[in-house]
Amino acid sequence: MEIGPTHLDEAAIIERLQKGDRTAFEWLFKHKYATLCFYATKILGNTLQSEEIVSDAFADIWQKRNQISFNSSITAYLFTTVHNKCINHLKHFKVSSAYAKHILATREIFNIAEIPDRIFDEKAIMCEIERAIQSLPEKCREIFRLSRYENKKYREIAEILQISPKTVESQMSLALEKLRKSLKHLMLWLF
Repeated sequence: MEIGPTHLDEAAIIERLQKGDRTAFEWLFKHKYATLCFYATKILGNTLQSEEIVSDAFADIWQKRNQISFNSSITAYLFTTVHNKCINHLKHFKVSSAYAKHILATREIFNIAEIPDRIFDEKAIMCEIERAIQSLPEKCREIFRLSRYENKKYREIAEILQISPKTVESQMSLALEKLRKSLKHLMLWLF
């Protein structure tokens, strides 16, 4: 059965997607990807990052297809997801930039020549942070991302993952403790 581009087919697309139908997913990707990239580029001003974010949004939809509740249209869901990912990316970039500026200011104020230049490379910092997050246990990492990147409250995370809010709280504590240890070499230069 060929999937058509009409709005009437959206319920069928959602149903087929939730059943793991790759054809429905590929159709959705083919028909929405370019528009979503254009939208993300308008927010971020960077085509490459926009393409990454849109690809991540589609990957999330495929991975969580059984858990997603499409309350409105799938298009609205995609735009909301991409919008949120763009905003989170901008927030993350803002924090990283502020951190790098603080390090530079600290270096100049105290004339600390021995701080390695690699600390000031934003991409290197972002890679180290991402590597530290990736090293977290799977459930811990998922809870951390939902909390910090998607701004979900513990109660919401508990509902999404079907676990208790106490479990979410303890996993977040564990994630933050492990990240502090993994990234302490970056934090040393702040004080």
